[in-house]
Amino acid sequence: MTSEAGLNDGLAFPFVYLAIKIAEAFSEGNAFTSEMLWSWFTHDVLWKIGAGVLVGVLVGKAMAKVVFSKHTRETTISQGYVVIALTLVAYGVAEYVHSYGFIAVFVAAFAFRRSECEHSYHQKLHDFAEQSEGLLMSLVLVIFGMFLGQGLQAGVELTWRVYIVSFTFLLLIRPIGGFIALSGLHLPRTEKYAISALGIRGIGTLYYLSYALNTDFFAEDDALKLWIVCSIVILTSIFIHGLSATRLLKMTPKEHH
Repeated sequence: MTSEAGLNDGLAFPFVYLAIKIAEAFSEGNAFTSEMLWSWFTHDVLWKIGAGVLVGVLVGKAMAKVVFSKHTRETTISQGYVVIALTLVAYGVAEYVHSYGFIAVFVAAFAFRRSECEHSYHQKLHDFAEQSEGLLMSLVLVIFGMFLGQGLQAGVELTWRVYIVSFTFLLLIRPIGGFIALSGLHLPRTEKYAISALGIRGIGTLYYLSYALNTDFFAEDDALKLWIVCSIVILTSIFIHGLSATRLLKMTPKEHH
């Protein structure tokens, strides 16, 4: 997993659980109390993040020890699919101990990379991971297109509020949040703008939204509105990214590409 995917998507999960807990409380006609907030913070933030980091370190170091050992070096060192094994083992162990699999996979990859860090095998793993990511991304986008087609056939009525919320997230909240997050780095202002604006938005949201809506704490109308907002953001960002990526990259110094 890339740093962006591991940290961004992994650290987003506590807030997904927070939204679910708030929806659960209101669906039962109760207020979201400070006790519920403390329970969320201790379990979903402290425990799950801490355990995910620990699992990632242990799995990453253990896998590195196996792969780079003298007994298995010749048989496994030429195989790129070790990256899939590392991902599945770290994610599975993390979920077993009720922590965040995304964070565990990221930390495991980092710990694995730090072992024998000068070895040429890491480049093979990186290339294989990039190919797998591109293949899976294409599959997700195809499924997303099928979903949009079904939504259009269903004749879903879109109000102006849906568009306002969607474009607010896409054009204001995400870029401003990204720029603020980069404020501590010594980068040219134009490069910060480019990094904040680039990228297809909301692919991870498909996973989080599916997970949250399967809890049945959201009304059917609310769930449909959330899917529509998510779809508009992703579809619009695909077009904007395709049209503006080259121009935004030209804004940044060539040595930082």
